[in-house]
Amino acid sequence: MSAFLPAFDPDPEGRAADQTARRTEYRFNHSYVSPLAFVCDVPRRDRFPTDFTTLVLSKVITNVSNQGDGDSGLRRRLREMSNPLAGAALGTGTAVRAVAAVVGELVGLQQESRRLMSIDDYNDLFHIIGLPPISKDFEKDSTFAELRLAGPNPVMIHRVDALDSGFPVTDEHFQVALPGDTLAAAGAEGRLFLVDYQELDGIENAIAPGGQQKYLYAPLALFAVNKQTRQLTPVAVQCKQQPGADNPIFTPDDGYNWRIAKTIVEIADGNYHEAVTHLGWTHLTIEPFAVAAHRQLAPTHPLKVLLAPHFEGTLAINHMARTKLISPDGVVSKLLGGTIDGTLGLSARGVQSRLFKEQMPPETFRRRGVGSDALASYSYRDDALLHWDAIREWVAGYLRCFYRSDAEVAADHEVAGWLSEVSHKGGGRINGVEPARTLAELVDVTALVIFTASAQHAAVNFPQYDVMSYVPAMPLAGYAPAPTAKTGATEADYLAHLPPRDQAILQMNTGYMLGDTHYTRLGYYGDDYFGEPRLDELAGRFADKMLDIEKTIADRNTRRRPYPFMMPSGVPQSINI
Repeated sequence: MSAFLPAFDPDPEGRAADQTARRTEYRFNHSYVSPLAFVCDVPRRDRFPTDFTTLVLSKVITNVSNQGDGDSGLRRRLREMSNPLAGAALGTGTAVRAVAAVVGELVGLQQESRRLMSIDDYNDLFHIIGLPPISKDFEKDSTFAELRLAGPNPVMIHRVDALDSGFPVTDEHFQVALPGDTLAAAGAEGRLFLVDYQELDGIENAIAPGGQQKYLYAPLALFAVNKQTRQLTPVAVQCKQQPGADNPIFTPDDGYNWRIAKTIVEIADGNYHEAVTHLGWTHLTIEPFAVAAHRQLAPTHPLKVLLAPHFEGTLAINHMARTKLISPDGVVSKLLGGTIDGTLGLSARGVQSRLFKEQMPPETFRRRGVGSDALASYSYRDDALLHWDAIREWVAGYLRCFYRSDAEVAADHEVAGWLSEVSHKGGGRINGVEPARTLAELVDVTALVIFTASAQHAAVNFPQYDVMSYVPAMPLAGYAPAPTAKTGATEADYLAHLPPRDQAILQMNTGYMLGDTHYTRLGYYGDDYFGEPRLDELAGRFADKMLDIEKTIADRNTRRRPYPFMMPSGVPQSINI
């Protein structure tokens, strides 16, 4: 084995003292977002570096400039803080607090709360910030279907053989979208797909800062693959879980009610994305792995050396999120349809209701029935598998340099301590994590941590600008009840469901800042980072593989709706935004 894992420890007392210090510095807290695990306090070494704070400030400055009518004093202070000399003078800790302060001030800027009367009014909010491409075709049914496969939340769709009584779609409904086809045939041939937001049912609706009632819905949406075109096609939407006369099934011939129904699905998708797929399944899942690694793995342990770049910035950004985004008066409370308690409860259930070991991409796609035999084109799946295969190959090669047998893995007490603490009730509370008994098991869990912190987070974070900053494409709350009849809706009824001006600006600003900030790059550890020729050679091969994946995805994007979110050039090493 490598000298990183000595058979004889020349200074056991020193190592024990170091571990005690690390465990004192990195302590778990289970009350911030109960019952999930955070670090109590972010140690200085884990705070944002100055170049990162400067990058974020540049986004905030653009937000303020884009508004035109924003606070001039805030704009002046931001310009001063963006000066490199000022940033260096501030020092890392002060810079972090300063960024937090201006982000909070930007969130709190008073905007005019009034209804916008047309889609053009929403477009006009983008002055310096460019209009996202989704603005050109968000209203099309083909775009509605594509967002299930390549949008911010591309993990919900699953194949079904038939529908139960809770979603009583008939062939009459089905044939509006697919004439000559039948529900039974689509189910039998593996062409029927469902998106169900049942987990949102019962979450309390919130009140917007301007006093308007917000709405969060729990719809169901049915899709089928067209036999001729092989394209995924939207078939029907039911806006609430319980069927009934006042909860009709909407189809593409229902005019503005169909557009309202699709918008209700997007609102549900955005809320589930922010609470579960993004916050819960990436940010709040990786933090316990990072905290436990600090507590259980020595700084020179090969696994700690490998994982350190993939944890960079995570504790700091999660602290920022907890104090500015998911705080009682933060962005999430202002924007999302449910109350903050309901949203955080959803996040907690999302994290604790699934087993980490079952989230390896090939397994998740198999379990949802969305392999290539079912959906010929699924951008998220196709690109995610490229990353997964490359990351797992890199991790396997790296760990084989240190472990010659399964027995050596099982005997590594630091690794056992790390994985045990991640799942322990008094530690990370992540379900489905067990001590590794074999090298293959250690490779799988390590690769999944790296994949989640890099490619998976990129897939769900960066659409916040390209899709979610444009409110008509994916509002984060409804502002009118779901329709109760299939006919009679007007454009005004549709617009009444969309957020008012102040909420639209806040969603635009937040989506731009979070979804357009790229810091570090997957596969680039820095020259001689590992300090051993064999390891640096393997890391170089991994970086080369990322370049190959870049070319593959670029080629794919010439033959499909462009899906940029997993281009390696835009995938950070870690969850740092």
